[in-house]
Amino acid sequence: MKKVVYVFGLFVLFACKSKTKPVSTDTTSSKSVTIETSNKTDKLPTITPYKMNEDYTVIDTGFFDASVSEGTYAVVQRNGKLADTIDKYYGIKEIDTDDYLYFTISNTGPLEKGMSPKAGYKNSISGSLGNYIIVINGKKQYLNKLIRDFDDYFSSPSVIDHKIYFWQLKKLDKDGKINVSAAEYNPVSKSLKSSYIKNDIIETDDSGYFPYPYLKNDTIYFDAGVDKLAKFSKDFKAYN
Repeated sequence: MKKVVYVFGLFVLFACKSKTKPVSTDTTSSKSVTIETSNKTDKLPTITPYKMNEDYTVIDTGFFDASVSEGTYAVVQRNGKLADTIDKYYGIKEIDTDDYLYFTISNTGPLEKGMSPKAGYKNSISGSLGNYIIVINGKKQYLNKLIRDFDDYFSSPSVIDHKIYFWQLKKLDKDGKINVSAAEYNPVSKSLKSSYIKNDIIETDDSGYFPYPYLKNDTIYFDAGVDKLAKFSKDFKAYN
């Protein structure tokens, strides 16, 4: 596992499962944010920019509707230059010094006709779920170009101890059957490890069908549901 607007660089299936990735409902960071409005409809509401981390500054936030998902977005700058419009809930994950991972919202624009602004938000926009971007030494690259069988919608990458853990999804036939594996990608060595979990057919538009891998008590967990909780050591050795 979601007005007036910045039009920068923000998939449509049919849902059949209820599990979803969490959606952020905050409209500001924990730091002070001031929003100013104008009586002119062509005047952009503004906020006081604030730092998301050492390198990225948020210059605009609000609600986005991407048809199959919704959530909050942030327009971010890096070193004073526009970087991307990102999923604010996912945020910007630090892999290492000067190395980051984030998820973009693309094709952003005003809400489509008939859609209403989201209550509690100054800005509401429409858009599309984009791509995971990895920034290494200031160079942006699409994660799906670096890793085989990575799906921007379903692979749910997490950064743990300077590595990226995700669901590797290899297509097996034209009917939608896939090979599901837990995977570890090391951005420094560019090495990829994977461990088979099961075969599956995805029949949902729920981007949280495969939850984000997580670390607990030095164990990395991949929760594939129904007796399929895969566990790995921090050097990616399977426990079960």
